[in-house]
Amino acid sequence: MADIGTDHGLLPIYLAQNELASHITATDISAGSLGAARRSASKYGVTDKIEFVEAPGLTGVAKTQVDTVVIAGMGGQNIAEIIRDAPWVKKRKVRLILQPQSKTDELCGFLRSAGYVLRDAEIVRDRSRYYIIFVATSGRSKSLLAPEIELYSILAAKRSPLFISYIDMLINKTQSAASGLRNSVSGKHDILHKKLVDLRNIRGAFDLWQT
Repeated sequence: MADIGTDHGLLPIYLAQNELASHITATDISAGSLGAARRSASKYGVTDKIEFVEAPGLTGVAKTQVDTVVIAGMGGQNIAEIIRDAPWVKKRKVRLILQPQSKTDELCGFLRSAGYVLRDAEIVRDRSRYYIIFVATSGRSKSLLAPEIELYSILAAKRSPLFISYIDMLINKTQSAASGLRNSVSGKHDILHKKLVDLRNIRGAFDLWQT
């Protein structure tokens, strides 16, 4: 596996400690972050189990040594650009594990248009913040839902106890944004209204599944 933008290298260290990957690459564009990752790996005695590469995106990853790529803690637009710049990922059917900090809708839209399909998703919460992690591989989506709504439907189907509070937060946020654009002629209000309807439908489906 390759952890792109590894920062302090905590994920590669965990994988190395538990022998969960045969080859682990930790990359970062920042020499300082990569140095911190090396020091952490040394502290836990797994330096020899991790390949550290200072490089942007996937440029420093050996294609033949990777079947799983993790890109977490970045904006969705940045993640999309990294994937776009590495077409071999789709060609080799590499599994992508992604955790965008923002622009989730743009990332989901990019993945579908670029020939990727969502396979799985999870939701976690740290303090008061939610984080969505999802898996994508090359393929064609058969969903009639908008890409971002498809992601939420996958989360709803997992029946996570966090889902209701998360979807309610999204509904309130979207409703507030739509109300602020009620008199707009840009068309954004209609887009947000459609999203609001989709979110409420997903929430309703979740309630039915629970019963």
